[in-house]
Amino acid sequence: MSISIANRILLGFAAVTVVLIALGLYATGQIGTVRETIDRIVTRDLMVMRQLDNLGNKVRDLGVQRRSAVISVLMREHGRAVPDEDSYLGWRRMAETADGLFADLLRESAEFRQGSVSPDRMAAWDRLNATLKQTLQTYNAYRDASEAQLKAVVAKDFEKVETSDNEVGRLYEATIAGIERTRSALDGSVAAGQRGVAEVYEFSRSSILLTLALAVLLSFFVTWAISRSVVRPVNEVAAFVERVGTGDLTGRIAVRSRDEIGRLGTTLNAMVGGLADLARTNRSATANLNAAAAEIRAS
Repeated sequence: MSISIANRILLGFAAVTVVLIALGLYATGQIGTVRETIDRIVTRDLMVMRQLDNLGNKVRDLGVQRRSAVISVLMREHGRAVPDEDSYLGWRRMAETADGLFADLLRESAEFRQGSVSPDRMAAWDRLNATLKQTLQTYNAYRDASEAQLKAVVAKDFEKVETSDNEVGRLYEATIAGIERTRSALDGSVAAGQRGVAEVYEFSRSSILLTLALAVLLSFFVTWAISRSVVRPVNEVAAFVERVGTGDLTGRIAVRSRDEIGRLGTTLNAMVGGLADLARTNRSATANLNAAAAEIRAS
């Protein structure tokens, strides 16, 4: 099946155009992937960071509420007038909020692990989840000890309030330290996210450059193909016509295709063949005339 020269050129430029369009679409998709990855990492990290800040503030509020209640009951024991406040109910409400924050953080860290952008990021979420579980164990011990101390405050059991204060304080400090360790684990997750984004960016950049290089190679191939199938045959035809113009009717052009140039070559070969036959006929006629003229002169 022969393809015309116009169609060859059209197909060549169409192929280059399709590759460039595909490259543009691919580059746009990769940029969207990088942006989506960054948004996902930033959204998740900021949400967990805010929740950790809220958790730390709630635990500190629990400590302040507990210490205020302990100070009030100890002041009453020493005969000082202190307003009677129901600290236990307020403390319970704050403790329930802190419990909910712990539960949310554990659930989210497990969910975010499944959608991690890299193994490094997944390991970072695992570390954060493990640190959070250890902190939760310390917090549960602190909450139970604080609740027992506050119940002693309500019962005005001054001795129990005073003897348990050191242990409750130690558990409080351990809980705060555990939350800080969780923040440090989150910082590791943020760093892993930055590395993950860098990896996605480098992959996108490399793949786009590779696709661009392939497009350039395709352009060179199309140029070479057009030169081989169009420019070179045209030059051969032009050289053949120049030889014919100088009077050389012995040559023939090689016909390698059935396109416009092939049909032109066939026509030129037929034309040159006709001219050669005409030239031979003319030479024969001239020879006959010369012979006849010689006979006439001899006569």
